[in-house]
Amino acid sequence: MIRIGGGKYRGKKLEVPSYLEVPTKEVVRLAMMNAVQSHLFNADVLDLCAGSGALGIEALSRGASSATFVEKNPEGVKTIERNLSSLSFMKVKVEENDALTYLKETTSKFHLIFFDPPYSDRELYSEVFSLIEERGILIDGGAFIFEYEGESPLKIAEGKGKSYRHGRSRFGIIWKL
Repeated sequence: MIRIGGGKYRGKKLEVPSYLEVPTKEVVRLAMMNAVQSHLFNADVLDLCAGSGALGIEALSRGASSATFVEKNPEGVKTIERNLSSLSFMKVKVEENDALTYLKETTSKFHLIFFDPPYSDRELYSEVFSLIEERGILIDGGAFIFEYEGESPLKIAEGKGKSYRHGRSRFGIIWKL
């Protein structure tokens, strides 16, 4: 179990699927949300490789207006659905799909995109980011927030984002200016 770190549902416990060895730590989720706090209110959020749905749920708890959760593992999808059923969010959508297929097919646009794939799949980061850029899935002024381990799998151009470190956990933010 993990818990929501801020907002309307602060302290609420969330289930974690059994296949997630190490879910995103609360301190890292809090740092991510604090880094994009001014962009959360009324934001449309995409949580790719959602796992438990914690990132999207944290964003909703802090004022996002909608969230789409994309998870390819059926256990993860069921976990997200259970976590959402205990909360009162109106505009949520859970998709059982892999990140690349979803991005190739969606016509939706988002203010914030959270991406937390298995760290070992380093190529997936650039494939996902390329699709987001090519298809215009991230709106102007929006942010792509990604968690990683070791060296950043994406180059962050000066003035367009930043990398953050919390112990062994790291995340980057790339803004669409």
